[in-house]
Amino acid sequence: MTKTPNTYFAQIEESLAPIALALRETVLRAAPELTEKLAWGFPCYVGKERIFSIIAQSGWVNLQLWYGAALADRFGRIEGTGKSLRHVKIRSLGEVDDGLAEIIKAAIVLDASDPRRVA
Repeated sequence: MTKTPNTYFAQIEESLAPIALALRETVLRAAPELTEKLAWGFPCYVGKERIFSIIAQSGWVNLQLWYGAALADRFGRIEGTGKSLRHVKIRSLGEVDDGLAEIIKAAIVLDASDPRRVA
């Protein structure tokens, strides 16, 4: 079976699937022009460069931010210490909120205005 973003989301454990799907919808609603594809086995969203990945973990869903180190985080939700990669852990549907949508929009704007190649 060919793996696609749809098959990835269909295989997420039942307790995390609604969170992952709400996150996917939020990303695609913010920028319907993004390309959704699999990269390293996970759904990845690409504008000029890679912007996001959605990764189901054990107990939460990560929104991986490829430009995360360059984003302002007035909500204190972005975690990580990588050179550019950061993530937001989402443990409930309630965390897919306006604050997260603001982080998503900021990453999209950064990609459009200052695209950064990721290795």
